[in-house]
Amino acid sequence: MIQILRKLNIATSDIFILFLISFVSYIIYLTIKYSDRAVGTISRKDLVGPKGIPIFGNFFSVIRRKTYIQFEHELANKYGQLFTFTIFKLGRVIVSNDPRTIEHVLKTRFDDFGKDEVIHEMGYEMFGDGIFAVNGYKWKFQRRIISHLFLGKNFKNLIYTSVIGKSKIVINILKKYADSGKPIDLQDLFYKFTMDTFGDMSFGVDFGCLTHPEEKSQFVINFDYAQDVIFGRFTQPFWKLVEKYSENGRRMRKACKYIDDYVYNMINNHKSELEVEKKTVNNLLTLLINAVDDNGKTFNDKELRDVILNLILAGRDTTAQALSWMMYLIMANKSVEDLLLQEINTLLSVETSIPSYDDIKLFKYATATFYETLRLYPIVPVNGRACIKDTVLPNNVPIFAGEFVEYNLFIMGRDEKIWGDDAKQFNPQRFLDSDDGLKPNKFKFAAFHAGPRTCLGQQFATLEVITLVVMMLKEFKFELVPGQKSPPEFKDAITLPMKDPLMTKVSYRTKN
Repeated sequence: MIQILRKLNIATSDIFILFLISFVSYIIYLTIKYSDRAVGTISRKDLVGPKGIPIFGNFFSVIRRKTYIQFEHELANKYGQLFTFTIFKLGRVIVSNDPRTIEHVLKTRFDDFGKDEVIHEMGYEMFGDGIFAVNGYKWKFQRRIISHLFLGKNFKNLIYTSVIGKSKIVINILKKYADSGKPIDLQDLFYKFTMDTFGDMSFGVDFGCLTHPEEKSQFVINFDYAQDVIFGRFTQPFWKLVEKYSENGRRMRKACKYIDDYVYNMINNHKSELEVEKKTVNNLLTLLINAVDDNGKTFNDKELRDVILNLILAGRDTTAQALSWMMYLIMANKSVEDLLLQEINTLLSVETSIPSYDDIKLFKYATATFYETLRLYPIVPVNGRACIKDTVLPNNVPIFAGEFVEYNLFIMGRDEKIWGDDAKQFNPQRFLDSDDGLKPNKFKFAAFHAGPRTCLGQQFATLEVITLVVMMLKEFKFELVPGQKSPPEFKDAITLPMKDPLMTKVSYRTKN
């Protein structure tokens, strides 16, 4: 283009002025066309929501808030269950905090929605084409293989054994703190527990988080850093350019390389062991390596790496955070702790400190406490799907392809229209008194997702949480160290981690 203009004897300075005028004219055009919303979105005068600024929409309103949940909570208080806003580069978000919407999106019209490609791109460097990032055949095949880990014999022999083994190590660590009188950060301990448990049962590896609690695993450090960077990309529309030249970008590339080297080495070592020992199914990685799809194709190393990192995110972070919030709520509600102890002492004898596999399902009140924790503190607080085919929600709101339908479980869990007048109160009994009991409506209580993408690890997470909490409460008393914020603040992240350590004093219930 520049060469053509020069052939027409137009000076370089004139070319610059011409381009500048064109650019300014284009910006003016966009400002007029998208006067109250993000560029590329259509006007939705039929929906309520905050007015945005030209081109950027509500982008700056989002980044001014302490957390994304706070931003949406303010809008929910003002507009109710249904509202919309737009964000530069991400497009239009339609929030519908209605169980009927969740059912429509996750089940009834499942094929009308998919994973958002913009979000997929933001996380691709870390999570690739793993199960939580893809649609269609890739998702179905991965889900089918992973589901085998959670079937009867595998579940009992492998998962329960791993959970008990790592829970015993946690108990021994707590004994040291009970003896010394020093406070412990329970959230940090739970991250170590879930990381080691998941590594053992899924990949046959020991990350060493519990055996060397004073040291933080380099894998975990890099994994956590990469997650933080990815979440930051949601509020940095030019993240590719910024990270190309920034220190954060350099650290991100270094972190991803470390993670890649670690995981690929783990895969290669496991393949070598399989060739030598001719092992049958003994963990998830073995299942994945041996998996063959309908076309006779197996996972290549890149695909194995993607699945592994997706599962570590799900298997470590979610359960560790659920344990943290659950223990905080138990410590803050003595009446709940008393009922838990009553159930524990009824089901386990004085001499028995470890629940059997069959015992776990008998802990009804403990399970209700777990569910009530997730109602108030859902570990994936904000979720949704991208519309890929025009559809209409049950409340008669049209949704157009390219728009993102979102629901906020943190807000829904406190909504009196959904949970009654005591919605903001911590009351595990609600799950035992309701008609649904311990099988609540999945679209009202969507902590484990719903529909075809229902969380495969729900039973595993429940077993892991109930087992450890029962073992901890049977042996120890826990008390929050004074001076901490109550309730704890949560960090702005993909999941719902506590912002600060959960400092806790540990003492024996009965000293031998």
